[in-house]
Amino acid sequence: MPEEPPDKFTKHSLGLDGPAKLEALGGTLIALIALFSSYDHITIAEKSIYLQQQWGIWIIFISFPILFIDAKLATRQRDRATNETARDRNRATGARERQRQAIALLHRSAVLTARFQLEPNEFNRNRLNNFLALIKK
Repeated sequence: MPEEPPDKFTKHSLGLDGPAKLEALGGTLIALIALFSSYDHITIAEKSIYLQQQWGIWIIFISFPILFIDAKLATRQRDRATNETARDRNRATGARERQRQAIALLHRSAVLTARFQLEPNEFNRNRLNNFLALIKK
Protein backbone atom coordinates (compact mmCIF):
# COMPACT_ATOMS: atom_id res chain seq x y z
CA MET A 1 0.00 0.00 0.00
CA PRO A 2 1.47 3.37 -0.94
CA GLU A 3 2.57 5.54 1.97
CA GLU A 4 1.69 8.80 0.23
CA PRO A 5 -0.99 9.51 -2.34
CA PRO A 6 0.08 10.09 -5.93
CA ASP A 7 1.07 13.66 -6.87
CA LYS A 8 -2.20 14.38 -8.69
CA PHE A 9 -4.07 13.87 -5.40
CA THR A 10 -1.82 16.03 -3.24
CA LYS A 11 -3.85 17.50 -0.40
CA HIS A 12 -3.69 20.74 1.56
CA SER A 13 -4.88 21.57 5.07
CA LEU A 14 -8.55 20.83 4.32
CA GLY A 15 -7.64 17.31 3.16
CA LEU A 16 -9.11 17.74 -0.31
CA ASP A 17 -7.57 16.42 -3.50
CA GLY A 18 -7.57 18.28 -6.82
CA PRO A 19 -11.05 17.31 -8.05
CA ALA A 20 -12.52 18.03 -4.61
CA LYS A 21 -10.86 21.46 -4.56
CA LEU A 22 -12.52 22.21 -7.91
CA GLU A 23 -15.86 21.01 -6.56
CA ALA A 24 -15.53 23.20 -3.46
CA LEU A 25 -14.43 26.21 -5.51
CA GLY A 26 -17.29 25.79 -7.97
CA GLY A 27 -19.83 25.41 -5.17
CA THR A 28 -18.43 28.46 -3.41
CA LEU A 29 -18.69 30.53 -6.60
CA ILE A 30 -22.28 29.44 -7.16
CA ALA A 31 -23.12 30.25 -3.54
CA LEU A 32 -21.55 33.71 -3.86
CA ILE A 33 -23.47 34.36 -7.07
CA ALA A 34 -26.67 33.31 -5.32
CA LEU A 35 -25.82 35.42 -2.28
CA PHE A 36 -25.26 38.59 -4.28
CA SER A 37 -28.25 37.94 -6.56
CA SER A 38 -31.85 38.52 -5.66
CA TYR A 39 -32.44 35.16 -4.02
CA ASP A 40 -35.93 35.12 -2.58
CA HIS A 41 -37.33 31.81 -3.81
CA ILE A 42 -36.52 28.14 -4.39
CA THR A 43 -37.87 26.33 -7.44
CA ILE A 44 -38.38 22.58 -7.14
CA ALA A 45 -40.21 20.59 -9.83
CA GLU A 46 -41.44 23.79 -11.49
CA LYS A 47 -43.00 25.02 -8.22
CA SER A 48 -41.61 28.08 -6.53
CA ILE A 49 -41.37 28.44 -2.79
CA TYR A 50 -40.99 32.07 -1.86
CA LEU A 51 -38.68 32.94 1.02
CA GLN A 52 -37.89 36.07 2.87
CA GLN A 53 -34.57 37.43 1.65
CA GLN A 54 -32.89 36.57 4.98
CA TRP A 55 -33.89 32.88 4.73
CA GLY A 56 -32.11 32.52 1.40
CA ILE A 57 -28.91 33.75 2.99
CA TRP A 58 -29.17 31.16 5.76
CA ILE A 59 -29.79 28.39 3.25
CA ILE A 60 -26.67 29.45 1.36
CA PHE A 61 -24.57 29.42 4.53
CA ILE A 62 -25.97 26.04 5.54
CA SER A 63 -24.96 24.64 2.15
CA PHE A 64 -21.25 25.40 2.71
CA PRO A 65 -20.59 22.60 5.23
CA ILE A 66 -22.54 20.19 3.05
CA LEU A 67 -20.45 21.20 0.05
CA PHE A 68 -17.16 20.60 1.87
CA ILE A 69 -18.37 17.36 3.46
CA ASP A 70 -19.29 16.05 0.01
CA ALA A 71 -15.89 17.08 -1.37
CA LYS A 72 -14.12 15.38 1.57
CA LEU A 73 -16.15 12.18 1.08
CA ALA A 74 -15.28 12.16 -2.62
CA THR A 75 -11.59 12.57 -1.74
CA ARG A 76 -11.75 9.64 0.69
CA GLN A 77 -13.49 7.48 -1.89
CA ARG A 78 -10.80 8.21 -4.48
CA ASP A 79 -8.07 7.53 -1.89
CA ARG A 80 -9.72 4.25 -0.95
CA ALA A 81 -9.92 3.23 -4.62
CA THR A 82 -6.25 4.15 -5.11
CA ASN A 83 -5.24 2.10 -2.05
CA GLU A 84 -7.33 -0.88 -3.16
CA THR A 85 -5.71 -0.76 -6.61
CA ALA A 86 -2.25 -0.66 -5.02
CA ARG A 87 -3.17 -3.52 -2.66
CA ASP A 88 -4.45 -5.61 -5.61
CA ARG A 89 -1.27 -4.87 -7.53
CA ASN A 90 0.83 -5.98 -4.53
CA ARG A 91 -1.17 -9.19 -4.20
CA ALA A 92 -0.69 -9.95 -7.89
CA THR A 93 3.04 -9.28 -7.60
CA GLY A 94 3.24 -11.58 -4.56
CA ALA A 95 1.35 -14.32 -6.38
CA ARG A 96 3.68 -14.05 -9.39
CA GLU A 97 6.70 -14.23 -7.06
CA ARG A 98 5.33 -17.33 -5.29
CA GLN A 99 4.63 -18.93 -8.66
CA ARG A 100 8.16 -18.12 -9.85
CA GLN A 101 9.61 -19.68 -6.68
CA ALA A 102 7.46 -22.80 -7.08
CA ILE A 103 8.58 -23.23 -10.69
CA ALA A 104 12.22 -22.78 -9.65
CA LEU A 105 11.72 -25.42 -6.95
CA LEU A 106 10.22 -27.85 -9.47
CA HIS A 107 13.08 -27.16 -11.87
CA ARG A 108 15.67 -27.83 -9.18
CA SER A 109 13.87 -31.02 -8.19
CA ALA A 110 13.81 -32.24 -11.79
CA VAL A 111 17.52 -31.48 -12.24
CA LEU A 112 18.55 -33.28 -9.03
CA THR A 113 16.34 -36.27 -9.84
CA ALA A 114 17.76 -36.49 -13.35
CA ARG A 115 21.35 -36.29 -12.04
CA PHE A 116 20.68 -39.09 -9.59
CA GLN A 117 19.07 -41.24 -12.27
CA LEU A 118 21.93 -40.64 -14.69
CA GLU A 119 24.66 -41.07 -12.06
CA PRO A 120 23.32 -42.89 -8.99
CA ASN A 121 26.36 -42.14 -6.82
CA GLU A 122 26.51 -41.14 -3.14
CA PHE A 123 27.10 -37.44 -3.85
CA ASN A 124 23.99 -37.11 -6.05
CA ARG A 125 21.95 -39.22 -3.58
CA ASN A 126 22.95 -36.88 -0.70
CA ARG A 127 22.11 -33.77 -2.71
CA LEU A 128 18.70 -35.17 -3.65
CA ASN A 129 18.00 -36.28 -0.06
CA ASN A 130 19.03 -32.89 1.32
CA PHE A 131 16.76 -31.16 -1.19
CA LEU A 132 13.83 -33.43 -0.34
CA ALA A 133 14.38 -32.81 3.37
CA LEU A 134 14.43 -29.07 2.70
CA ILE A 135 11.13 -29.01 0.82
CA LYS A 136 9.36 -31.18 3.41
CA LYS A 137 9.64 -28.39 5.98
